[in-house]
Amino acid sequence: MKTKSWAGLLLIVGVGITFVLLQSCEKLKQATTFKIKYDLPDSHFNIDSTSLSHLKTEKILFSQSNSAINIDSIVGTHTGLIDRVTFYKLKFSIITPETAKINWLNSARITVTPEGSLPVEIATSPTINAADRSIDFVVKDVDMLETVKKPFVLTLYGDLNGNIPTLPMETLLQSGIEITISPL
Repeated sequence: MKTKSWAGLLLIVGVGITFVLLQSCEKLKQATTFKIKYDLPDSHFNIDSTSLSHLKTEKILFSQSNSAINIDSIVGTHTGLIDRVTFYKLKFSIITPETAKINWLNSARITVTPEGSLPVEIATSPTINAADRSIDFVVKDVDMLETVKKPFVLTLYGDLNGNIPTLPMETLLQSGIEITISPL
């Protein structure tokens, strides 16, 4: 009977130690993980009457093919330690004319389409104020590590509301990625 008691006690102690060590490992991983933010090149593009010919519908406002992002050159010696890559910044702005506003959009969204795959929505617009000249997108927490290692297409869609915007417009899309590096 004593042997069973000792075996049970050792089992409970073993489980307890394992639980503590696993929690400690996770805390150690969290303590050694860091993030690098990297701004991608700005994309300038024009919106004219031909690109907005059908009002009151969702239209592609901008689409850009991107070659693979060389993550290795960004993180240097930490290449094998990359845990994930996400977009952290996506901002659409009207540059000219200075009187133009975003009163012609109900909403907007951004997708990334990996080469040979289906699009993944990575950001949506918050409520659009008609008097604004820019949109700071709400970026979704989507891991893009494998996607950005190959060519991909970044697409900005706008849900038009029927108002006729001041045309032509020079616009700007700013974007940035966040690379999470975890040595453990």
